[in-house]
Amino acid sequence: MTFAPRPAVTLFASWLCLGGCNEGSADGAHALPPGAAPAATSAASASSQPSARAPTQPAPAPGARIPLELLGLTVTSAVEKKEPVDKLKSVTPGTRVYAHLKMRNRSDEKRTVHVDFLINGKMRTPLKLDIDPSWSFRTWGYNRVQASDSGELEVQVYDDAGTMLESVRLPIKAK
Repeated sequence: MTFAPRPAVTLFASWLCLGGCNEGSADGAHALPPGAAPAATSAASASSQPSARAPTQPAPAPGARIPLELLGLTVTSAVEKKEPVDKLKSVTPGTRVYAHLKMRNRSDEKRTVHVDFLINGKMRTPLKLDIDPSWSFRTWGYNRVQASDSGELEVQVYDDAGTMLESVRLPIKAK
């Protein structure tokens, strides 16, 4: 009497083999029985399996740069231990104003963001800040609001492709 493997047993053995066998092993212990088909590995079957970690953004097209992500912009009066000390609602003439950025650079290269300080819509101080590859990179720059300034301070953040990431406007209030 010859033994014919049952389909359920063959499928289970194939599944076990996929989970822990190395292809091309010398002893052939993982080989499928004659007539058994290998498990499907198409993109359609792979995508139907639950993912442990879903991507937050679609993958960029081949050759495209991974975009920089602005995780947070805080306009503050100071930065201590790489963190903003407060969040300004207005600014006072004659004081330093910091733009604290928390960035994500998922590329493999150092990138640059542009931070522009404007007073009443006119450029006061343009800054370029380097962003190292990181999941959460903190950097900051500052501008001194002149004693004669009044009106409005605006902080604009652009990525290295020229896309505006965020803009914050604060009134300039006398002491």
